[in-house]
Amino acid sequence: MENSQFHFDSETFNRFFPFYVLLDQNLLIQDRGRSLIKILPDLKSNDYFLYSFAITKPFLEELNSDNFYKITNQLVIIKSLRNEILLRGQFEKYGNGYLFLGSNWLTSDKNFEEKKLSLYDFAQHDASLDLFDLMYNRDKSDAALQKSLTIIHHEENELKVDNKEIDDRELFPTQNQDLLIRIDFEGHLLKMNPATQNLKRLTYHGINYEIKDFFKFIVHKIDKTKKRWMFEAESNGKCYSFVCKSMQEQYYVKIYGRDITEQKRNHEELNKLSMVAKTNKNGILFTYPDGKIFWCNDAYLKLTGYEKDEIIGKTPLEVGSDPLSDKEEIRRMISAFYDGNAFEVEILHARKNGSTFWSKTVGQPILDPSKKVIQYFAMIEDISEVKQKEEQLLLLSSIADKNISAVIICDKSGKIEWINSSFTKMTGYSKEELIGQSPGHLLQGEATNPDTITYLKNQIKQGLPFTCEILNYTKFKEKYWVRVQGQALHNKHGEVIKYFAIEENISQEKEFNQQLIDSENRLTSLITNLQSGILLEDEDRKVLIANKRFCDLFDFKGEPEEMIGFDSKMATEENKYFFKRPDEFIERVEEILRNKKNVFSEEIELADGRVYERSFITISKGNKNDGHLWSFEDITIKKKYKESLEAEKEKYRNIIANMNMGLLEVDKDDIIQLANQCFCDMSGFSLIDLLGNKASEILLHPEDKKLVTFKNKERINGKSDSYEVASINKKGETRHWLISGAPNYNVNGEVIGSIGIHLDITKQKNLELQKEELLKKLEKQNEQLNDYAQIVSHDLKSPLQSIHSLVTWIKEDSDKEFNAQTVKYLNMIEDKVEKMDHLIEGILTYSKVDDIEMITESINLNLEISKIIDIIHIPKNIQVLVKNELPTIKAERFRMQQLFLNIISNAVNYIDKPLGIIEISWEEEKKYYVFAIKDNGPGIALKNQEKIFKMFQSFSSNKRSTGIGLSIVKKIVKNYNGKIWIESELTKGTTFFIKLPK
Repeated sequence: MENSQFHFDSETFNRFFPFYVLLDQNLLIQDRGRSLIKILPDLKSNDYFLYSFAITKPFLEELNSDNFYKITNQLVIIKSLRNEILLRGQFEKYGNGYLFLGSNWLTSDKNFEEKKLSLYDFAQHDASLDLFDLMYNRDKSDAALQKSLTIIHHEENELKVDNKEIDDRELFPTQNQDLLIRIDFEGHLLKMNPATQNLKRLTYHGINYEIKDFFKFIVHKIDKTKKRWMFEAESNGKCYSFVCKSMQEQYYVKIYGRDITEQKRNHEELNKLSMVAKTNKNGILFTYPDGKIFWCNDAYLKLTGYEKDEIIGKTPLEVGSDPLSDKEEIRRMISAFYDGNAFEVEILHARKNGSTFWSKTVGQPILDPSKKVIQYFAMIEDISEVKQKEEQLLLLSSIADKNISAVIICDKSGKIEWINSSFTKMTGYSKEELIGQSPGHLLQGEATNPDTITYLKNQIKQGLPFTCEILNYTKFKEKYWVRVQGQALHNKHGEVIKYFAIEENISQEKEFNQQLIDSENRLTSLITNLQSGILLEDEDRKVLIANKRFCDLFDFKGEPEEMIGFDSKMATEENKYFFKRPDEFIERVEEILRNKKNVFSEEIELADGRVYERSFITISKGNKNDGHLWSFEDITIKKKYKESLEAEKEKYRNIIANMNMGLLEVDKDDIIQLANQCFCDMSGFSLIDLLGNKASEILLHPEDKKLVTFKNKERINGKSDSYEVASINKKGETRHWLISGAPNYNVNGEVIGSIGIHLDITKQKNLELQKEELLKKLEKQNEQLNDYAQIVSHDLKSPLQSIHSLVTWIKEDSDKEFNAQTVKYLNMIEDKVEKMDHLIEGILTYSKVDDIEMITESINLNLEISKIIDIIHIPKNIQVLVKNELPTIKAERFRMQQLFLNIISNAVNYIDKPLGIIEISWEEEKKYYVFAIKDNGPGIALKNQEKIFKMFQSFSSNKRSTGIGLSIVKKIVKNYNGKIWIESELTKGTTFFIKLPK
């Protein structure tokens, strides 16, 4: 066992602490004391401690290795689960484990005998030895004292004549059992009697000597100038006392030895008993048969006020007699004393200073073997307090009937003899119903605490006073709480004759206390769960309450309950370096405590950069300071947020100013509170002109005032929006403003007005007006163009049809008369007329795409594609294939027909392969349909792929190509917010992709 100061070997440590237990961090037993092994032989190393012992004090609901530290540094009582042996001591941390230092807690001398314990099984400092002595001698003191004192008295008489016997005794009679020796001054044995010849060795001061060597050694120790010189030595387990008488003239020493083994043992026993008597709190006396005191303890001196030399040699009556003492009790005590009997009396005992105290004196004769009284033993107990209580109870009983509290007197068996009127009012029972009954039988019920009932029974059974609070029931089964104070009444012989009790109805007090407890619990719960760190101190700055948040804020690793009782002043000093300016922190704390004034939301900066907000509240009862409440809140994030917010505000103010936007703040009544310089420039008013005025009155056109009033009401409801108003600047000019308005809140989240960002959009407004006029003109022109297209279409198609008819007639009538060149020219005229007809038809269709009203309906594309295939002239060498069933979509039918008609027609017209194939497929995306129309035509060169969707762009000599069809497709897709693109490779074909929203 070692620490920073001490090192003990196992034997030494066992002498100090023979009942120790050493545990590791898992509560496994690593070692145990030798005396513990003796009383618990089945206890082994590596046994789990909590399987072998139960902790009876203190109580911890679920004790384990994690919380075992909670029972350290306090009194602990543990009970063996094998044989219920009790150990009393304490646990302390030792390395990673725990060390128990304590002792066997003896409850009786029977325990001592049952466990075969001896005094050597206890440490010499162990208070259990004193406890055992008291218990042991309590039962056996009379017999032991009688026996020991008889022996001592006998030995004293023997010792008185001892010297005379030595001088007068004839030297060396052969029958003498004492040791008789003669040596010269050199230590040589000259003569010894037969009893001495049995001695072979002697032990002196722990050293063994041969008999002849011993006397050569001891002769040099003997003081030959003294008449007698004595020493003690041991041999064969016996103790001998030797008296040496130097015969100077004869040059030898006469030595007389006697076996004093029994005498030594009796002296040791007497010393033990004397120690018990000396430490007894009651007075102890020993007298001779004539009554004269020859010994008393310190307690008796303290009781009487006398010094010891003032008492020794006097009788107890001479010391403590008082004129007011009961003469009959004194006579009874004297009679018992002279008759050699035990006695017990209660009398007034006088003190040296003339005062008195009530004493209970118990006397016991000490007899010799012939039953003759040789001494008297008496114990005097101060019972003044008990007597005073009895007198008070008797006095109380005389006035009890008038007492507002309930008073009850029971006989020694617990039956009611008398009650006052307050008792009947409290219980609802009449006197007739109560007399002769047991109070518990009538008044206690199912909700009465069984432990309280047991306590009352035990106190009454032992004749002891009792005080408790108990729940009783009235005659009508109504619950009520009473505070009971009771006392047993004794006769002069100490026998219980009655019980007297006062009962006070404390139901209202209980209810109030419960409300107070509930309130305190709620407050404690509130404090515990607050997000602020809370520390409650008493007036001496000792911690009463701390919550978890406080522990977290100040890095306290334990539980909040562990802080209770801490010295806050010391803790503050120790932790001052937690803060950025430690000395200032201490000075400010002292200043706050000195001023005793509440402090709220005071910021303190920590060494690590965090910022706490501290508040201080004094707690007073009347004019007395009863403690202090500190609260701490980590506002680091809040402060940084606030600083960031201020920076953001400043940034946005600068942005607003740089963007030439005016900022205006008004209250809920539209009164201007703040305006920036840009707003002043916009309005032409100075800040002084604006502040305190109603914004709508000095800035707006009359027709917009109602709008602003409506918007301000919406701000109160938390709404934000943007709107336009017409304003009047200081010069009277009309300006157009775009206002973005939002509610303005205070720190409590309450709407206090609104904030508006103002942008002067006068130029934009004028441009919008111009744009509207242009749009109207453009719309009119579009209408005229549509009309023109219709007229041109009609006027051009009539002559074209006539030309086509004339050419046809000429060819039919004069077919054989024309040469090949003429026929060729006529065919060219027909082709150009047809192409011109297609071009006019395409232009007319293109103009209708935007003109036709958008009527959305469900369109089955499978049916529409079939119709288109039927309408278009498709050569026999070309196939149109639909790879997967097409969807039904929501769209305008004419536009969808034009879209697919133009793409399919375009593919049919341009396919140059012997076997032409057109494939139609589609895929579905989350928000779109994606259609693909693929052909195996000649393909489109990359440089022309962006141009094909423009008007009149055709890159082939096909007579049916007008350069309008794909423009119509592009326009339809664009109107549907879709997308069209192609993938094409020369000689291999082209795929058109169309993406339409669902």
